[in-house]
Amino acid sequence: MPPFLLKNTPARMPISRKAPVILFLLSALLAPLVWFPGLSDFSNLPQRVFLETLGVLLCFSWLTAQATDNGLPLHRLPFFTWPLLGFLCWAMLTGAFALNPYETFKIARQWLVALLFFLLASQLMTSSARRRQVLIALFAAAFLVAILGISQHLFGLSIIPQLAPPAANFANKNMAVHFIVLLFPVGAFLFLTVKKDTTAWATSLMLSQIVVYLIYTQTRAGWLAVTCQCLLFVVLRKTTGLNLSRLWSRQKKWAMLTSLLVVLTMMNIGPAGFTPGYEAVGLRAASIASIQGNHVRFAIWSDTIDLIRQHPLLGVGLGNLKIHFPSVQKESLFLHTQLLKDAHNDYLQISAELGLVGLTLFACLIGSLGIFLVRTHRECTNNLTKTLELQAMGLSLTGIGINALFCFPLERMIPVFTIMVLLGLLASLAREEKPGTPIHVPKRFPAYAAVVLLVFAPIMVVDNLKGIAADHFHLKTCVATVQENWPEVIASGSKSLHYQPNDVTPHAYIGPAYLAQDNYREALPHLLTMLEKAPYHYITLLNTGTAYSGLHDYQKAQEYFAKAVQVVPIAGAAHGQLGKTYWQLKEYPKAILEFNEAIRLEPQKKSIYLYNLGRVERELGRMDAAITAFEKAIAADNTFAQPHAELAMIYSSSMLDHARAGYHGRIFQKLSQTSSDSGQ
Repeated sequence: MPPFLLKNTPARMPISRKAPVILFLLSALLAPLVWFPGLSDFSNLPQRVFLETLGVLLCFSWLTAQATDNGLPLHRLPFFTWPLLGFLCWAMLTGAFALNPYETFKIARQWLVALLFFLLASQLMTSSARRRQVLIALFAAAFLVAILGISQHLFGLSIIPQLAPPAANFANKNMAVHFIVLLFPVGAFLFLTVKKDTTAWATSLMLSQIVVYLIYTQTRAGWLAVTCQCLLFVVLRKTTGLNLSRLWSRQKKWAMLTSLLVVLTMMNIGPAGFTPGYEAVGLRAASIASIQGNHVRFAIWSDTIDLIRQHPLLGVGLGNLKIHFPSVQKESLFLHTQLLKDAHNDYLQISAELGLVGLTLFACLIGSLGIFLVRTHRECTNNLTKTLELQAMGLSLTGIGINALFCFPLERMIPVFTIMVLLGLLASLAREEKPGTPIHVPKRFPAYAAVVLLVFAPIMVVDNLKGIAADHFHLKTCVATVQENWPEVIASGSKSLHYQPNDVTPHAYIGPAYLAQDNYREALPHLLTMLEKAPYHYITLLNTGTAYSGLHDYQKAQEYFAKAVQVVPIAGAAHGQLGKTYWQLKEYPKAILEFNEAIRLEPQKKSIYLYNLGRVERELGRMDAAITAFEKAIAADNTFAQPHAELAMIYSSSMLDHARAGYHGRIFQKLSQTSSDSGQ
């Protein structure tokens, strides 16, 4: 544990009393830095496991310490706790009617872990000194995240995988910015209230690196949130008449000026060296209000609102937006090949998943928290440091609330954990200003709770190890899929299912792997299992139709291809497969309609659709139309051999034009020998 986190801890405090505080500070410092190689979810999952494990250990040490005393004094919680608990309870209850309860469980588990830290923060952090230690730990973690992200941007540091760099250890830079937004006001508070000049310099320079990283991420939602935090602080200072002059010193002013120069210099440095960055930053900032720059988000929001209209009262269940979203995709239909997991607006996501009930409870939480902040602010007016502390944490929550308009911090572990810790610290601050009588619980109850926790801990550890193993094999499954190593896909996917049988995602990989080996009978159970929990999954619908078609059950194949067309009407592949099935069922007019629609939707792949259209026309005896279709298929792709074979057959048997038949026959043989058919 860094010594600066413990310097205010009483020296004579017994180790049993120190342990919970030390563990809490370790959680705040280390959790945002956790990642684990070899996983598909190498950031969020390890962070949740780390916090869950440390949280249980922390809780056990706290209960054990209290069991040795006269009893357990439980400090009363603020009134916003009740809408918070109501909101979380309703979120978990939605799993009862969710299509995929496993997705509900994943998000609810994160929220419960964070709730544990809210309760522990409110009980353990009983003084200004302890609260400051927690804020320092969180701020230090944000600084280290920023340094890691800056190193990735400037020097190409690639130890940690990145999906959207510079992401530090959060996989995606937008996820890292959630944490930065939460800690920016905290850093400003620590700088303003620090007494030592050397610490002021260190804090100021750390804050400058956080700002530099925020600039490097080019994340507009983060910029907007931090800008609003700064403006709100100015408004608060003016309206409350805060006098900050006694907090300033000459050294602080020099430190702030130096940090500003560092920011202005580093924003013009890139991977290639000195690169003027003012114009790029200005253009990026100006695009915040651009409709063209945000058209993807607007499309997702529009379709999410349609989902809300379909399930207004109860919602679709926590974590289940991604399950239902394909059924309402219209404006965002161009994203149909991607599995959209989030609405990129947490308020819309809450409305869609938890319905009017959940949204009302969430509004009650926000309203009660606002009332709490106003009341506590009035009680702190005579103490400048506590007023700034309250404002800093309030601005942190406001900033992440603004960020949530464009992103999904409530779906990730670290932002929710940080929010809950800040809420716990706010409860401690309010209690310090207006002490209440704690509830004394007899010491036998902490002892019993510690025993229960001791029994629960091994179960939790085993489950977490299984979850990590399942995610590791899921990564191997994804890699093998890209490499088209189908036996490895089946083996790794099966191992992932072994460790996490409630997660149907591996079925979506195993089924197509069997299809690629023409093993339709083995593929079908996996595809149908996937569709039980994700009935609108376009690729799985398409693959299920293919499996039934391979088994010559064309009625079933037609049913699933029709569902695929219903879910994604702009997908030429779905229309093409449905057309082939209608052809097999001898429903030729419908087949012709579907092939023509596929040609219209996917002109770049029209050769295969024209070829199939020609085969239908040939079976109908319309040879001229068939010849036209085959010739158009050849014109679209002159390496496609099969249309030449069909033309050779038509000219030799029906048209009795042996010269043309021989010509197309020779081309067919040549193309078959030299290259594979593009349409196969």
